Order: sequence, then C-alpha cells, then structure tokens
Amino acid sequence: MLFGLAIVFFSSQLPYSSEFGPGPGFLPFWLGIGIAGCAVLVLMKILKQRNRTEVFFKPLTKLGVQMLVMIVVAYFLLPYLGFSVGLALFTATAMRVIGKHSMLMCGLTAIGTAIGIHFVFGEWLSIPLPTGIVGW
Repeated sequence: MLFGLAIVFFSSQLPYSSEFGPGPGFLPFWLGIGIAGCAVLVLMKILKQRNRTEVFFKPLTKLGVQMLVMIVVAYFLLPYLGFSVGLALFTATAMRVIGKHSMLMCGLTAIGTAIGIHFVFGEWLSIPLPTGIVGW
C-alpha cells in the first residue's frame, strides 16, 4: 500500500495533462491509486479471516520478493543496457524465475521483446528511449 501511495505522491509532482491529452503524471497517478486500492482490499480480506496464522512469510512471498528485487535491478540497469535490452532481459528473467519457463522460451521472448520495443517505440512512434551501451 505504501508503494502505491508513494507512486501517487511522486506522480502528483508531474503534469496531469498536456496540450494533446494525458500528461506524464496521468498513468502513474492512476496506477498508484490502483495498487493502493488493491492493497487495501487484500488487507481487508486478511483482517476478516477467522483463523489467522502467525506465519509472516507465506509460500508465495518469496516469489514476490524475488520479483521486487528483479524490478529494482532492472531499474538500475536500464540506463546502462538501454530500454529495449533491459526490459527484454527483465522479461526473460521474470519468466524463468517466476514462471519456470524453458531457457529457449525465455530467450525467444527476450529477443521478441527487444525487437518489438525498439521498433514500436523507437521507430514507429519516434519516442526516444534510453539506448545504453548496446545502442538499442
């Protein structure tokens, strides 16, 4: 819930709208609202349970922590690897760690992700993305 509220706080410092439509603060603001809202629903469900266990780390908590670590690592690597390559590696790593997919499937998805992001955002929409050392 705190993560969602932090997103709302920091996105409120960006313009909510622009001359042509939604501004840079529009999407993060509503994503933060959604994350915080979902957290409230989960907390309400947990508090309503009659047979509460005192176990803090549930079996899937480890996966959640792994995903959070992958997001933080990707955040710090994106300026060096570039957006396309960095997000492709994040996708492949998440597929392997969380979804237990094969290395072949992870590799093919990473290649498709990098090419797709580069051409859709970089070429077709002409959105300048961080290129990093790879140039993509």
